[in-house]
Amino acid sequence: MFNKILNCPVKSSFPSGRLGRDFIMSKLVSPLNFKAWIEENRHLLKPPVGNKVVWKDGDFIVMVVGGPNNRKDYHYNETPEFFYQIEGDIVLKIIDNGKPIDVHIKEGDIYLLPPKVPHSPQRGENTVGLVIEYKRPEGMRDALLWFCENCTTKLYEEDFTVENIETDMPVIFDKYYGDKDKRKCPNCGELMEPPQKVKIDS
Repeated sequence: MFNKILNCPVKSSFPSGRLGRDFIMSKLVSPLNFKAWIEENRHLLKPPVGNKVVWKDGDFIVMVVGGPNNRKDYHYNETPEFFYQIEGDIVLKIIDNGKPIDVHIKEGDIYLLPPKVPHSPQRGENTVGLVIEYKRPEGMRDALLWFCENCTTKLYEEDFTVENIETDMPVIFDKYYGDKDKRKCPNCGELMEPPQKVKIDS
């Protein structure tokens, strides 16, 4: 039912019937003190790591993401994403029917991003947020996209697999930012400059 409500193509990985109930019981874990977990992992919630996975068993990937970041890429996901902003405010830049929109997610807010919406979370320093995504079924690919900062024309797009995110994404970034032809808008001629590296106050 949940998948139907979200119009999501992902099917549950759990068996149905009595066998399914026994299987789920075997996967139960103890409750987690979330505040304590954040404090224990806070050093990972900033560059160069920026995030830490809490759980990735079953149908969902549950992660905590911190700032600051400075990104110009947009993430494309075939499935919905759930945001809960725990500390500080963020801006989720999205492209909706070719138009750029800033979604302001304030501390304490929750937000459900529909599937297939290009989005770019802009996280400031000392921000912490929970993000929940579906595990991708075999064969489903995400994508990184860049749009002209002047007229929103799509400049570049490349697919990647979530399983190889640590190795695939840096290669895509280098390929895009290292090529001026990819960064120059064919519509208005605007040249996108690579984002500046974030600085963290010690």
